[in-house]
Amino acid sequence: MPRILLILLAAALALPVLLGAWGVMSAVQDPRIARYTVAMPGLRAPLRVIQLSDSHASAIDMPPQRLQRVVAMINARKPDLIVLTGDYVSGNPDSWTPAQTRAALAPFNDLAAPLGVYAALGNHDDRAKTAPALVAGPVRLLVGTRADAGPVTIVGADDVMRGSPAVEDMRRAIRRAPRDKPVLVIVHEPTYFQWLQTRPVLMLAGHTHGGQIKLPILGAWSINAYYAAHQRGLFRAGAQTMIVSSGLGTTNVPVRIGVPPEIVELTLVPGGQPLASGGSPPMPADQPGRKSGTDR
Repeated sequence: MPRILLILLAAALALPVLLGAWGVMSAVQDPRIARYTVAMPGLRAPLRVIQLSDSHASAIDMPPQRLQRVVAMINARKPDLIVLTGDYVSGNPDSWTPAQTRAALAPFNDLAAPLGVYAALGNHDDRAKTAPALVAGPVRLLVGTRADAGPVTIVGADDVMRGSPAVEDMRRAIRRAPRDKPVLVIVHEPTYFQWLQTRPVLMLAGHTHGGQIKLPILGAWSINAYYAAHQRGLFRAGAQTMIVSSGLGTTNVPVRIGVPPEIVELTLVPGGQPLASGGSPPMPADQPGRKSGTDR
């Protein structure tokens, strides 16, 4: 075989190994800070919010020691409010025992913010295990319910795998929220954005991992067209605003390429459109039950 062909063959064989090694190193690096400033109607003073999404506990790239380090990073930024937007473990939640779930989520017990710490469920979370794992710490789990967080009302949605009931529970919580303060909605999947009512809210979501692996020319992988169009960043539709985080951990493979892990630091300021109420877009069709952790 000509020497040049041997060199090309060796390069072709080495490339996936090098790419994989780079991806693992990128996945376990300290998260960057993604900063946004959003005007919220009804807000009376600036508010600093930290969002952490998709921590995905794993022995490979998200052991408790790493999550503890990220928690320390969050506390060091001294936010007024902290929100967690789902997927606290990796893979099929049925494979996690209650004790393992408690150990994986234990670093969240050290989170601290004067207005509280609130969490929503993701598609990799089992409520029966997640809720008891959080109950001893500062994190308040919101599943289709709302909470008073001082200058804002927090609404948390169940995972979208529950279909129409989860969406209607979110809508009901928004409708019943006090009219004299803005509403911050925390969800896992960005698809909830298309089912909001006309009352202005700010939604924080994750789930997409920003694509997790983004290669030149090929772009980032995505589950479907909606997620492809809402992989990461700030989105507006009428009076509604959504921020999608690319998250902290990984799923399926412990690599990140072109999409580093991140923490969202959000500054809310007074302003925006007046508080309003109105009708509702169509409900989504009921969706199938939880899958075995094969999607994000």
